[in-house]
Amino acid sequence: MMRAALLSVIGVLLLGAAANAQPYIYHGNDTGGIIPWSCENEAMAQQMAAAYCARWDKYHRITSVHRQYGDFIAFSCLWSPYINPYALPAVPTRYSCYYPPARPLIINK
Repeated sequence: MMRAALLSVIGVLLLGAAANAQPYIYHGNDTGGIIPWSCENEAMAQQMAAAYCARWDKYHRITSVHRQYGDFIAFSCLWSPYINPYALPAVPTRYSCYYPPARPLIINK
């Protein structure tokens, strides 16, 4: 009986830890924010920024992408997507991650 209770508690804790394994906005307010860079976060950056800026009924614009771990993807929240397009130019992001194909395993005896 005690063993079943212990296993159920461990299962609940593991499920709670898996729920936090999602990308997040590191810093942000109603004028914009930053997202930690990773290939997966960059592929989802447009959707993440759009959802974040929608809190204030604003539009998002990705303003910088530094493709290096430890750097960030910056975005701005704008009242209109047509305002100031050249002062804050939109930066394209990748839509998928590229992983090189696995090299064949060659065993020499």
